[in-house]
Amino acid sequence: MKNIKAIIFDYDGTLLLENQSTISNNIQTMLTQLKNHHVLIILATGRPFNHCRYLMDKQLVNYIISANGALVTNTMGIFHSIALSQNNIHLFNDFCDKNHLPSSFYTTELLTNGRFDAHIDLGLREAMNLQARTLDIMTSMHNDPIYLMCAFCDHKMDAALKEAFPDLFLSRWHPSIISLLEVEIKKTTGILKVLEHHSILPSECVAVGDGNNDRDMLELVRYGIAVGDNPNLAVVADFTIDSVETDLIDLLDFLNK
Repeated sequence: MKNIKAIIFDYDGTLLLENQSTISNNIQTMLTQLKNHHVLIILATGRPFNHCRYLMDKQLVNYIISANGALVTNTMGIFHSIALSQNNIHLFNDFCDKNHLPSSFYTTELLTNGRFDAHIDLGLREAMNLQARTLDIMTSMHNDPIYLMCAFCDHKMDAALKEAFPDLFLSRWHPSIISLLEVEIKKTTGILKVLEHHSILPSECVAVGDGNNDRDMLELVRYGIAVGDNPNLAVVADFTIDSVETDLIDLLDFLNK
């Protein structure tokens, strides 16, 4: 893999297939082979860190970029993070209570405000294959930093959220999910921090993903690889494959010739 120094993977729909709780043995073997070729493996996911921690525990990845770019972790611990202020967390929580909106909060885990409806059920099922009502509820006893917060609603609530939080960055990445942050953060925010630390250029990287929140990282690198038939990625991807498990190694071998 002399021409590729780092590969950035999305998690859900890319490494983790539908109805799986962990990545397959074949994909684990593939990641091990890539690391044995001295390729830096970066996982960039919209999930919280602890959902993917097993990949680091098994030494299958070098970095996990979680909460859609706000938390970067390696084997030594937190490498980079951007946490939300307590004031904005309280204001957002109050807004959701007043408007009867389900919400989620990303620490290293994923917490909810205890409200449930069709939006949170659908959003978490489609985005992460999670059952919303099984998640822990955030209480005043939770003092861990929060890196990302999301409201579960349709686009009709966007204007009200923008009016209530004019200084926050709002990003809708699913029809039922809108994220709120104090500074603009994307997966590429964490990716660029890692690449800079290792003196790796984006032109020496491959990125692989299947979701709308993967578009920026596919555009950033030399080779952007889309998984599946997402039309929003097809327009920016250099290549499209059906499956990481069956198609990626052959494509990487081709790119290294």
